[in-house]
Amino acid sequence: MKLLINAKIFPFIHSKSILIKNNIIKFIGDLDDINISSKLLDIIDCNNNSVLPGFIDSHMHLFESISNLESIDLSEKQFTNLEDIRMYFKNFADEKSDKILKFHGFEHRNINQNINIKFFDNLNIYRPIIIKHRTGHLIFTNNKTLSFFGFDKNEIEKYSNEYPINSKEIHKKIYKSTTHHNFDKNIRLYNSRLLKYGYTTLVEAGAMNDVGKFKTIQKYINNKIIDQNICYMPGSEEIKNFSEIKNNRNLYLGPTKFLLEEKYDFNKVKYILRKYLESYNNDAAFHAIDSETIHKIIFNLYEENKDILKNRIIRIEHATEFIPEFYKNYNKENLHLIFNPNFIYDHGDFYLNNQDDFDIKNIFNMYESYKYGFNFGIGTDSPFGNNNPFLLIFSAITRSTKNGENLPGKGQINLKEIIKAFTINNAKSIKKEREIGSIKIGKNADLIILNKNLSKLKNHNEILEVKVIHTIINGESKYRLN
Repeated sequence: MKLLINAKIFPFIHSKSILIKNNIIKFIGDLDDINISSKLLDIIDCNNNSVLPGFIDSHMHLFESISNLESIDLSEKQFTNLEDIRMYFKNFADEKSDKILKFHGFEHRNINQNINIKFFDNLNIYRPIIIKHRTGHLIFTNNKTLSFFGFDKNEIEKYSNEYPINSKEIHKKIYKSTTHHNFDKNIRLYNSRLLKYGYTTLVEAGAMNDVGKFKTIQKYINNKIIDQNICYMPGSEEIKNFSEIKNNRNLYLGPTKFLLEEKYDFNKVKYILRKYLESYNNDAAFHAIDSETIHKIIFNLYEENKDILKNRIIRIEHATEFIPEFYKNYNKENLHLIFNPNFIYDHGDFYLNNQDDFDIKNIFNMYESYKYGFNFGIGTDSPFGNNNPFLLIFSAITRSTKNGENLPGKGQINLKEIIKAFTINNAKSIKKEREIGSIKIGKNADLIILNKNLSKLKNHNEILEVKVIHTIINGESKYRLN
C-alpha cells in the first residue's frame, strides 16, 4: 500500500492524504483518519505540492514517435527555396549504402517551387531517403526509395512528377515495411520520456492502425517495456479485422479513426458515415483540420444519422479551425473536440503570416468551446507536436507563439479548465471517466506529483518551470525525479 501525505489535490487549497491499495484509490482525507500501521505503508511526502490525475494524451502516434528517434530532425530548418535544400543535403551526397536515410519535421510551405521525386534524384544521394513532412501526411523521397520498397518502373514513373508525394500506396508500403534497427532501445527511451512528463494513458490515433500494431503494443506492455495504459484506435479500413481482439485494463480499443480526404463531397461522406454507423457499434474519430471539413463531417453526422447516433461519441481530431457558435445547438454529449494547443507555440508564427484574422481567432478555439459547453480534450499529436505537457498548458492559456507573439482570440482559457481537458475530459472522450481522469475513491491510482503548487503560480511563465517529480500508474511508482 502507498500513502501520499501533504498532497495539494489541484485546484483545492487544503492538503490531503491519499491511500492506494490494490492499484485503487481507497481513501482521501485527513491523515489522522487512517488506521493502518505505518510499517505497512510506502509513505510519499508531497511537500504541499500539487497532485494531479495522470495526464492522458488523447491523440498521439506511438510508432511514429519511436521511429523519429532514429531519424534526423528538420523541424528547426528554415528552408525558403530549393537552393537551401540542395545545400543542406550536400552533406549526404555520394554516400553509397542500402540503409535508409530518414528525416522528419520537413516544412515545404515556405518554398514556392515544386519539389518532386526528380528533384531529390538530382541531389546525388545514392541511398533510399524518406523525408516526412512535419504533419506526417506527406512524404518526400527519391526513386531509389521506391525501388527499395518494390515499386515497378511504371509505378515509379507515375509518382515521379507528383507534388507533394501523397500516395496512400506509398505511405502504406513505407510505414509497414520500414525497419527500425533500434526499436527495442528507442521504445524504452520514449517510455521513460513519457513517464517523466507524467503521461499515464495514451490514445494511439493512427489512421492505418491494424491488428499487427495492436499485438506489437500488447507484447511490449506484457513485457513491461511500455508502462502506460493505451487506448488503441483501429483504422477505419482495418476495423473489420478487430472482431476477435480482447480488451484488458492496460490495452483496449477506442473509437475508429477516419482520415477522410478533403476532396470528398457531401454525398460520399454521407455514404461512408452511414455505412460505418450501421455496421459497427464503435465510436468514431475524424481527422479534421479546416472548418469546411469539420462542417462536412458534423453536418452529415447530425443531420443524416440522428437515429443511430445515440450513446456514440464522435471525436473531431485536431479541430484546428473550429467555430463553436455554428454547432451550439448540436448534442454536446456526442461531440468531443481534441485540440493540439502545442501547435500554437510551434506553428503560431506561420498562422499569423499566412492566415486571415477570422481563421486565426478560431484556431484551437478552446475558450469559446468551453463557453458553449463542448467537451474538449488535449492531444499532443506526438511526434508532430511537442509532447511537453506544460508547454501545451502554457500555449493553451497564453496563445503564445515561439517568437513571443500572441494569437488573437475571444478569450483565455484558465489553468483549471486546461488541467481538466488533459485529464477528465480526455477520459470522457474514450469512455473511461469512471476509471481514470480524476482523483476519487474507487478510481485507478494514476497520479502525478509536481515540484510546485499550481495554485501559487505568480504568472503564466512559471508554468514552463513545472516538472513532474513522481509518476504512479495503476498504483505502482514508475518514475521519481532524483
